[in-house]
Amino acid sequence: MRSKIIFEWIFWILLSVLMFTVGILVALAAPLVVLVAPAPFMLLLRRQGLKEALTGALLGSVIVYVISGPVPAFMYVFTFGLIGIAFGVISKKAKNGIDFILAALTASITVKVILMIVFTRITGVNPFAMTPETAVGVVNSISSALSGSGLSPSQTAIQGYASAMVETVSLLMPSMLILFSAVDTFATYAVVSFVLKKLGSEKLVKLPPFGIWRFPKNIFWALLAALILDFASKSFPDNRVFVVISANLMEVLRGIFMVEGISLCWYYMTRRGIHRALKTVIAVFCLFFPPVSYILSMVGIFDIWYDLRNRIRRK
Repeated sequence: MRSKIIFEWIFWILLSVLMFTVGILVALAAPLVVLVAPAPFMLLLRRQGLKEALTGALLGSVIVYVISGPVPAFMYVFTFGLIGIAFGVISKKAKNGIDFILAALTASITVKVILMIVFTRITGVNPFAMTPETAVGVVNSISSALSGSGLSPSQTAIQGYASAMVETVSLLMPSMLILFSAVDTFATYAVVSFVLKKLGSEKLVKLPPFGIWRFPKNIFWALLAALILDFASKSFPDNRVFVVISANLMEVLRGIFMVEGISLCWYYMTRRGIHRALKTVIAVFCLFFPPVSYILSMVGIFDIWYDLRNRIRRK
């Protein structure tokens, strides 16, 4: 029995290190890996306890240090170790799924902000910011892909696109941090819940069915604040703080309204008896196809105010 526990302990640590290494070496895999980065240590804490998870994070960071050096090891400790352990502790104390998501989201944002501050102080480079060189590289990659179809932008256009990308990222970094933390929280919850179910372990606290998710009406106060700040940014163009706050608040609200709209769409599809796999495909399409996601954001606003589910039920 003891050897089985040790084997599982080593397995979660090595899995975490492997995920981190793949995320560094394979660019296309990095976004998917980062989204579920906290999962191994959250599972380790759930299965074996806090002391074992902390020891595992220390061992994992040593392995990453030997393989890749001090900077990757530093990133690993925060993005894989601390967030995963925080999620595990919260999952044991949370009384319901909503409490877990809110607390885990707060923990994810907090750890990322601490990482950003500490890393910037030590190296002088913000790990979450996009440098002009990175932006040019991204635009060049897209340009190379388009050149095969006869579309090849000029070097001046590439520099313009890159500058716009850097400006957008620097402006919307706070909202991007919040939204990304929300995504990795839900993704980790889904993965850990699935694995615990397969292992026959104690289950995570449950979230309400996605089709009945609704946000409270008092969120419109935040929308009103965003509109006022947007007006202030146009009235005082030299004061960048209004622009930053209004733009980021609006992006977060747009994400919330879109989730509300997709939830309503999911509810309607459930009422129509559509298979779960097809519902998932449609939801992902709605999420990543801008015209549809914009429409669903508008629908989400109406749903928060009028409760369209009630109208569907009455009909």
